[in-house]
Amino acid sequence: MPRFFFDVNDGAEMRDEIGREVSNGAGVKTEALRVIAALLTAEAEDAAETTLVLSVRDDSGAIPLKLRMVCQVEEASNSVS
Repeated sequence: MPRFFFDVNDGAEMRDEIGREVSNGAGVKTEALRVIAALLTAEAEDAAETTLVLSVRDDSGAIPLKLRMVCQVEEASNSVS
């Protein structure tokens, strides 16, 4: 089964050295969306604006998939905390 690596950039590059085995292209996209959604949720708790880029690398170093997610949180001044 092919191994893919999920590198994250949120202003600093975090390279995935372990990777994950994924059986096909649809599985890679599903896994990438799951990873970036979880990371975005964690990042958005601490910041009003977050941009994450997830680059998926294969064993050869090629990048068959790249995702970019932007989250901007705007809270009204009378919002409940």
